[in-house]
Amino acid sequence: MLRALIESAARFPDLAPPGYEPGEIRWVIEIDAHSANGSLVSIENARARNLPVRGDRSGKVSEKNLKPALLVDKAAYALGMRKNRRLDANCIEHRGFRSLIEGLNAESPDRELTQILAFFRRFHDDADDEMDPLRSQITRDVKPNEVIAFRAGAANFPFESSSAHAFWRRQLEHDYRLHDAQCCCCGEVGPILRILPWQVSFAGHSCPIASFNKPAFKSFCRDQTANSPLCFPCASRGTRVLQHLLNSEMHHRVLTRDESPGEAKMPLRNQYAVFWLKEQAAVNDGGAQIDLEEIFALPLGPKGEDSAGPPPDPGHIRRLYGLPFSASGAALHLDKNRFYVAVISPNKSRLVLRDWIDESVERVVASLAAYDVARTIQSSDGKGEWRPAIPSMLDALKPWKSKSASNDANLVRALLRTAYQGSPPPVELLEAAVLRFRIPDRAQNGREEVELESRRQTLAAAIKFVFTFGKQEAITLQSLNKSSRSGPYLCGRLLAILEEAQLRASRWRVQATLVDRYYGGASTSPAATFSILINQCSKAHMPKVRKTGAGYQDLEQTLEDVLASIDDQGGFPPPLTLREQGEFALGFYHQRACFRTTRPLAGSGAAVPKASDQEKNA
Repeated sequence: MLRALIESAARFPDLAPPGYEPGEIRWVIEIDAHSANGSLVSIENARARNLPVRGDRSGKVSEKNLKPALLVDKAAYALGMRKNRRLDANCIEHRGFRSLIEGLNAESPDRELTQILAFFRRFHDDADDEMDPLRSQITRDVKPNEVIAFRAGAANFPFESSSAHAFWRRQLEHDYRLHDAQCCCCGEVGPILRILPWQVSFAGHSCPIASFNKPAFKSFCRDQTANSPLCFPCASRGTRVLQHLLNSEMHHRVLTRDESPGEAKMPLRNQYAVFWLKEQAAVNDGGAQIDLEEIFALPLGPKGEDSAGPPPDPGHIRRLYGLPFSASGAALHLDKNRFYVAVISPNKSRLVLRDWIDESVERVVASLAAYDVARTIQSSDGKGEWRPAIPSMLDALKPWKSKSASNDANLVRALLRTAYQGSPPPVELLEAAVLRFRIPDRAQNGREEVELESRRQTLAAAIKFVFTFGKQEAITLQSLNKSSRSGPYLCGRLLAILEEAQLRASRWRVQATLVDRYYGGASTSPAATFSILINQCSKAHMPKVRKTGAGYQDLEQTLEDVLASIDDQGGFPPPLTLREQGEFALGFYHQRACFRTTRPLAGSGAAVPKASDQEKNA
């Protein structure tokens, strides 16, 4: 993974310079170019900039443990502000801060740096009365841990100059050097780092890309990073690329997020996927550019809510399946390009790599074709298609409204490998989806009903996904399969038909249907349950459907056809296995979606299905 990150650095030209990280500046002191006076300006809402940072600050500050940043830092370093907001020009933090600027100015003389150093002398001179208003404002408004930068008439900050970049890099290389050795990534012999000071921030935590701070991590008595040596350029590039991917909505997705309250939160429950192509590639499809990375990310879910642009066109996605065999695919050298996916979690002070996928683009395209067809199912209203992403499947497996349930890391890993490498779907997904599908959650309002329907169609898609991946049934089971002679599938259809009869008889005003009460029994022991339900339907529901003209003839015919098919299979099957319960769930879902294409919503007052002429004359 480290090598892939480092080799991909050239793909992202807007990376922060070595030793710099995105950060916010809270205050700017604008220095007059002629008098060296300064004015304090608040830029609380300024956009994030790449700032020189010291990611290795820890412990008590001392002469041996002094780690100021270049030209921009907290007020304790930049102005010598103590905890009581008293300004102290002789504190070691501020002396170290000034020393860095003096070193840069001696190496690359600059008028702006000279003016900043002159400002410091005047600012800390108590006899300089002209500075009293600025000192009073700073001690009143600025806090010791707030970041301050300096500027002397220029549009950019002095730490953004090329000379500052080069000086800061050399400074960090000197401070972090251990000894000469061969870098484990680039293979070059030279100075390696004794620590990895840069932090990767995500999910509210910060951690280095590698950590060796326990005796158990030592190899051949080598301390810290010596057992996996990295040179400064490799460690810096790897960290910056990973942080860039995590900051980009295009290149990361949240697979699972810990929403537990208070102390119940656990960092390892947060799982992020970062992904990228080794070489950027796009396909021209009828004048439209198809971004391969955007399409490859579809199993991982949509981009963030604030991202702009429509989702990928399903037509483009389908045409992508033939890309390896097309002329445009050959021109892109899909067999040589690579697609990378890393699943990571923060764990206090270290980064946890959950899974790593390094696959050729050619194979990813082929795997996604089978994955996409298998996960596609008719939407619950019967009027479209539904393709759940992996995070949606994982969320649907949790108890409804649960904030503390966590996802199995092995299940996440297996789903990713199915999508991108064509591995068989995890059987655990089928078991969890079937058990969750039969739990009778009840909605209290329209919003919750929409949420529940989304969960049900996602669970049905997950069941179909396991059943049909890599098979012809992936297409035939996307919607109602009237030719199926599977006993469990027919029993599932039968339960949906009986529910439809109850709903039509009550003109869709029933609060709880027979499914809420009998689904569990019908899906496990159909022979014992359906005798009661069929008797209730024929005596209580179907007569009302016929009397009110609510589509009796069609419903009766559908009921007779399904019962006849069950009889042809030898009657109701014995208690169903877990896999057969999955077939039952699909039959129920498909038949219910078929009814809903013309059925009004509960309580909507919409017209019911029209009665046939035979019903009108009955």
